Amino acid sequence: MRKPIECERDFPIKLSNNVFSTTGKVWDILYASFVGDLEAVKKLVSSCAELIYAQYNYMPPIHLAVREGHKELVVYLLKNGAHNPAYNFYPFQESLQVIARDRGFDDIALMLDEYAAGRSIPKYHGDNGEIDYGRTELQKEFEQQVDKENMGRVSAILKEHPEFALDPTYFWSEGVLLFAAKEYNVPMMELLMSYGATVPSLLKWTQFYYFERTDSAKYLLERGMNPNTGSWQNVSILHDMAQKGFIDRAELLIKHGADINAIDDEYSSTPLGMAARWGREEMVLFLLKNGADPNLGGAAWASPLRWASAKNYPAIERSLFDAGGRI
Repeated sequence: MRKPIECERDFPIKLSNNVFSTTGKVWDILYASFVGDLEAVKKLVSSCAELIYAQYNYMPPIHLAVREGHKELVVYLLKNGAHNPAYNFYPFQESLQVIARDRGFDDIALMLDEYAAGRSIPKYHGDNGEIDYGRTELQKEFEQQVDKENMGRVSAILKEHPEFALDPTYFWSEGVLLFAAKEYNVPMMELLMSYGATVPSLLKWTQFYYFERTDSAKYLLERGMNPNTGSWQNVSILHDMAQKGFIDRAELLIKHGADINAIDDEYSSTPLGMAARWGREEMVLFLLKNGADPNLGGAAWASPLRWASAKNYPAIERSLFDAGGRI
């Protein structure tokens, strides 16, 4: 788990019930949940009750407690209503029960089922985590004009404030090139990059902006974008492309040096494991052809063959066996 730039600083962040805390405190409770430090979680909640359901990138503390198998912490969070049964985690849209059962935490999955059945009453619902970046009016205008693709005004502002292009927190800390890349606006990308703008190496929504289009992906990789860019949960772009089955963009990433055997935090899987889990047969064959390890995973339950077997994709199982995969 990597610490995002917003959490390196203490920006105000809006939690449930319109209560404000700081991004540093949100990181503290998420990290405490990740490592299973119940006492640290309790201490943070005593200072601000809404931290128990604080979110970064739509992820609340209970997500990490479930994923890492911290049963005592899960009990505490459920007892205090800190879970919305309708929660499906971003961007894969699966429930916490799926996370628990994938990892063999059946007792935790049962607790979540009972909670969802109404034996406990959730105290919190929906999303929170809006960050106040403290921008000046001119900085806000700059961001707006980049979004509106107003080349003239963006150029004029940059002539007076070239440092604006270097601020990695624009567009929710996805970088100032975000919307230009989404629209494949080459003149805007060139203007911003001429002042030093780059694509951050830690991103939340790469697949929906920088890699939504093959032409933008190619343009950015050829100009130095890190092919191993990933999320704060170490989900790389290649993981995303493998999960979606986008072979053209996966091929670009590998060509530019992406780690074909990287392991993420969410599924403890390689890109090949992601492809196997989601039944992307052509992607599985493509990754194997390009040297992906058919046996590698971050845990025994997360190998490509285990995923193919668990999710019932027999054709992918055969391909993995033929490539040397073993249970």
